[in-house]
Amino acid sequence: MVTFRDLLRSARDSICEVDVDVGASLLDQGHVLLDVREPDEYEQGAIPGSIHISRGTLETVIESRITDRDTPIVVLCAGGTRSAFAAQTLGQLGYTDVTSMAGGFNGWKDAGKPWGT
Repeated sequence: MVTFRDLLRSARDSICEVDVDVGASLLDQGHVLLDVREPDEYEQGAIPGSIHISRGTLETVIESRITDRDTPIVVLCAGGTRSAFAAQTLGQLGYTDVTSMAGGFNGWKDAGKPWGT
């Protein structure tokens, strides 16, 4: 029987995952930031310029929001779990340059990086 931890390990083994500092560097280089947190989380604070699509609606909304599947994307959630699954899903949907940010929004804030409400 497969567990949640097994699924998460499998997802992380199949994606590119970086820490907050590398994620910030990718954003500085022009990567699009995709925030997959829930709407109430996003409303409490977000990184300027991010695109918000909650994880629960990702598969149905992404193709209308990021139409070019070669767009470099950094995916972010609160701590790095949902973003790992989202990055895996984006890869399955044919997006070619997807990175998950380990530590997520909480790690971003803890590192003193810019965010707002």
